[in-house]
Amino acid sequence: MTLRVLIADDEPLALRRITIALERAPDVEVVGTAKNGVEAVAMIRQLKPDVVLLDIDMPHLDGMAVAEAIAGANAPSIIFITAHESFALPAFDRGAVDYLLKPLDEDRLHRALERSRGAVGARGAQGRIAELKALVAALRARTKPDQADEDFWVSRRQELIRVRLADVLWISVDGDYAILHTKDGAFLVHESLRSIEARLDPAVFLRVHRSAIVRRSAIEAVERMPMGGLQLRLALGAVVRVSKPYRRAVSDYAKGSAEGERADAGLDDDR
Repeated sequence: MTLRVLIADDEPLALRRITIALERAPDVEVVGTAKNGVEAVAMIRQLKPDVVLLDIDMPHLDGMAVAEAIAGANAPSIIFITAHESFALPAFDRGAVDYLLKPLDEDRLHRALERSRGAVGARGAQGRIAELKALVAALRARTKPDQADEDFWVSRRQELIRVRLADVLWISVDGDYAILHTKDGAFLVHESLRSIEARLDPAVFLRVHRSAIVRRSAIEAVERMPMGGLQLRLALGAVVRVSKPYRRAVSDYAKGSAEGERADAGLDDDR
């Protein structure tokens, strides 16, 4: 079986060396080369390769963000390429998901391709999605992201756009997607609310419902509802209900703010 491989690396020399190494590998066809993450996502969706050799450290959209963007039913196998040893975790030395350290060892590349060959078509779509998500989560857990790395990349009108975390007012849920609500509109991102919450600063965001997280500074009022319930009125007019398990946290936040102090008498009963 011929493996259809796409390479994504922003370093021209590295890209050339990988291409030459693949030309010497048996039953391998290089179907395309991408010079950055945005180009890689577009080419993966268009060419549908079996395997992608994906550099982690690329401008505009890094390798981990690319893997997140393509983590769907037709996702290819991913072999990450990195110059940073801290990414090279033994846990990834299995199956089709693998890593390669720069400078590239050609024998190691061929072994990774052989493992990918055995896995192509052998696992279902859900297996590919879970595999990519687990790999990206583990890689991210070993990095210290800067502010830009905390931003979201979402698909819209056949392109990827950045939604800055600083612009997110609140986050809700729609099936398997989270909805990022900003002053410029709402954006769907294929990520669970739990995984998003894990990388948010609790001093900035507050969980108020099993399906809602709000930016603390976006809360304009805490309103009492019939039967002792609470709801939040946010910037731009959004209204978000507070479920019972989160009422105390909201009350505590309100008490520490100017709005909360004015509403103290009405919130104490919820404690």
